[in-house]
Amino acid sequence: MTFKINYEDIIKDSLKNAIKKVLLDVSLKGLPGDHHFFISFITSFPGVKIAEWMIKDYPNKMTIVIQNWYENLNIDDKCFSIVLNFKNKPEKLTIPFDSIISFSDPSVNFSLKLENFVSENLKNIMDLKETDSQLQSYNDALKLEQDNIIQFEKYKKLD
Repeated sequence: MTFKINYEDIIKDSLKNAIKKVLLDVSLKGLPGDHHFFISFITSFPGVKIAEWMIKDYPNKMTIVIQNWYENLNIDDKCFSIVLNFKNKPEKLTIPFDSIISFSDPSVNFSLKLENFVSENLKNIMDLKETDSQLQSYNDALKLEQDNIIQFEKYKKLD
C-alpha cells in the first residue's frame, strides 16, 4: 500500500481545532471586546444533547449565539457544553464538534463553513450503524437457522 496524504482530513481537523481553541480561550478568559459567535449545528447528530422542546422546534439544525450571557462553557476533545438563556430559562447544551456546520464571529467578519464535513461525518456514522444492523440481522438469521438444524450425527448408528 502506498502512502497517501489526505488533505481534506487535515483541513477538517485544523478547522475543528481552531474552533476548540477559540472556545477554550473564551472559557478561560471570557469574550474580549465585541467578539461574539454564531454556531450552527445538526440537532439530530449523535451526541448532541439539547432540551426536548429544542428538538421539536429545531429538528434539523439550530444556531446558537454566544455573546452577552452564557455560563459553564466547558470544552473537551470531542464536544463542548454551555448553558445559554432560552425563553428566560437557562438550558444546557452539549454539542459535538463534528456536528458543527458553521462558526462565525461577525465582529471581525470571520466565518467557517463545515457543512460538507458534517454531511460526510453523518454518512460515515449512518454507514457504520447500517453495517452494524446488517451484521446483527445476519447473526440473528444465522442463529435462528442454527437453532432449527437437527444434528443427526449423534443419532447415527456406528458400524
